[in-house]
Amino acid sequence: MNFHLAFLLLTNHLNIYTMGRGDIKSKKGKIFAGSFGKSRPAKTKTAVAAVKKATAKKAK
Repeated sequence: MNFHLAFLLLTNHLNIYTMGRGDIKSKKGKIFAGSFGKSRPAKTKTAVAAVKKATAKKAK
C-alpha cells in the first residue's frame, strides 16, 4: 500500500484534518497524491491537442 494513501486514510479515520499537502480536497493535496478531481481537473484531450498543434507550428 502506498504510504501517502495509508497516511490519508489514517488521518481521515482519526478526524485529523491537515491543510495543504495532506488535504486531498485541495489543489496542493491533489498534486501531492497525484490524483485529479474538481479542485485539480485533468487536462482535456482537446486542450492537449491544441497545445501539440501550436508547438508543432513553432517547430517548423
